[in-house]
Formats: sequence, C-alpha cells, structure tokens
Amino acid sequence: MEEEQPILQEIDDKKEKWISRISLWISLILTTALVIWYYQGNPPDSPEVVKMRMFFKEKNREVGTFITMKKNEQIAFAYKNKHPFYKNYVKASTVEQERIRSLAHISTDYTPNQYWFNLFFMWVMCFTSFWFIGLMGEACIVIIRRNSEARIKTYKKEKEKQRLASTENEPE
Repeated sequence: MEEEQPILQEIDDKKEKWISRISLWISLILTTALVIWYYQGNPPDSPEVVKMRMFFKEKNREVGTFITMKKNEQIAFAYKNKHPFYKNYVKASTVEQERIRSLAHISTDYTPNQYWFNLFFMWVMCFTSFWFIGLMGEACIVIIRRNSEARIKTYKKEKEKQRLASTENEPE
C-alpha cells in the first residue's frame, strides 16, 4: 500500500496568509512592548550625567589617572586642578565614588545619541528574533497541515478500496 505524498507546491491558502499576517503583527506588537518596557525601566541619562560622561570622554586619561591615585594625591590634585568634578569626587562617599568610577570606565567612547541608537537596534534585533520564531511556527503549521491532508487522502482511498472490495465480495 502506497502512502500519499505530502503536498510540496505552494498552495494559495487564505488560512496561511492570515497566519502569516498574524505572525508579523504579533512580532511588531511584542517588540514594541518589549522596547517600551525597557525604556521605562532604563530611561535615558539626565543632562547632568550626559555632561559628566562627555567630560569623562574628553579628559579620559586625566580622569583615569585621577581615579587610580591614592586619597591624599586625589585631594592635592583636586585643589590644584580647580574643576568641580575632582572636588566633588573627593568629597563623595565610597559608594558614590565607585558609581562614578564605573561611569568613567564606560564613557571612554560615549556619544550623546548612543542611547537612542541602542534602543533602535534593540528594536530591530527583537523584531527579527520574534519574526524568525513566528516564521518557524508558520512553517511547522504548514507542514503539519499538508501532512495531515495527505493522511486524510490516504485514509479516504483506503476506505474507498475497502468499500469496493466489500461490494465485490457480496453475493448477488
């Protein structure tokens, strides 16, 4: 008994078109929701922080040297240099100094629009990921439906053969 082969050619099916559209829109909505959620949880830097990061970028070597100095050297450097950052750093708590040190470390190549570029590319990466997963789901649904149609055809042929065989075997 031969099995019916699954349908391999493209079928102009309205269900498949609807599944494709739904997959696209779900990807768009999920991506946008995820980016909005990220934006609300991680807002852009305040103008003061942007100004400080730009200072770190411009005076990268000087700030790096200052941060690695011993406490007494930092105090002498701060009063000799007269910039408010150095004086505020010396007066800040240890926790605040650690926060500033990490901010200085990540600000070596900072640009003011970096946050928005990152947010946009996050949206692009999430959308392509969700859409890819949706396309894989669509493909699975299409394969399952086509295999199912082939099994139904095989089943109907078997039933037809059984019916024909039973009518031939009946005595007249």
